[in-house]
Amino acid sequence: LVLISIFSFTACKEDFNPNVTPVVTDVSIVGQWKFSSLGAITNIKTYEATLDEIKKFSGNNTAATDSIASMYAYEFKSDSTYIAGEDRGKWRMSSDKKSVILTSTQSVGFDGKYQVITYQIASLSNTDLKLAYKKLVADANGEIETDGFTDFIYLVVGYYVIQIKGNAVEANAATSLQTTISLKR
Repeated sequence: LVLISIFSFTACKEDFNPNVTPVVTDVSIVGQWKFSSLGAITNIKTYEATLDEIKKFSGNNTAATDSIASMYAYEFKSDSTYIAGEDRGKWRMSSDKKSVILTSTQSVGFDGKYQVITYQIASLSNTDLKLAYKKLVADANGEIETDGFTDFIYLVVGYYVIQIKGNAVEANAATSLQTTISLKR
C-alpha cells in the first residue's frame, strides 16, 4: 500500500514510448470517475486486476483496497482543478490531447516542488477512462530499465498486477511493462 501511495504522488515527464496507442477524442474527462481496475500491459499479455481481485489477493484487507479505490477516484472539474482522494490540484490536457497532466497543489516531492503526474489516455468513452503511465523497456540483459525511483514504483505496481493475474514465468518473460488505471463514471 505504501508503494502504491508513493506511486500516485511521484513526478514524471511527458514522454511515454507507449505500448498502447493514445486516443484523441471529443469526449470530455470532466466529471467524477470511480476506480475500476489496475492493469499491466506487457509485450506478451495484458492484465487487469479489479478491486475485488486486489482485495482477495491482499487477504481481504479492506482498508488497503478502500485506500486504493479512494486514491484513484478522480473528479476532473471544468475549472481545470481535480480531486483524487486526499490530493487536489490543477489538470490540463497535453497539446496533442493524448495525455492529461496533473499538478498537485498539496503533495510536494523530494525536490520540494509540487508533484506532477502525466497519464497517457489509453482509452476514453462517456463511461470508461483508461490512463497509462510511462512504458518501461528491458535493457540488453533482459532487465526492465528504470530511470529512478518513479519508474521503479511503476515497475513494482505493474508486477503486483501480474502477480495477481499471472505468474512468475510471464513476469520474467516480459520485456516491456506499462501500468494502467481504469476508471468508470
